[in-house]
Amino acid sequence: MVSVIVDKTVYADAVISKAVYWESGDFVVCRETEGSIERVSFTLKQGHTADETSVAERFFTRLNDFKLQQIVNDETKDIRTILYVKAFAHNDDFEETAD
Repeated sequence: MVSVIVDKTVYADAVISKAVYWESGDFVVCRETEGSIERVSFTLKQGHTADETSVAERFFTRLNDFKLQQIVNDETKDIRTILYVKAFAHNDDFEETAD
């Protein structure tokens, strides 16, 4: 079993959940939270041959990847909304009219 400690003030629960999901194919994952600290334990599933020694490294790489994706999503949310509205709206709604 491999355990890692995650600071929930650094990584949101959604980010941790996504990273856990990616490891759940080869590992049984247990999450225990105490305050702002979460212990994530990985136990290799029977019949799987994943590298237990690198699971912590992969997990933190995934945490950082998902955190960056969340930052980009948050920063571009308004732009995406505008693009969706413009894409599905009638063109007449966005035509500038000369007075």
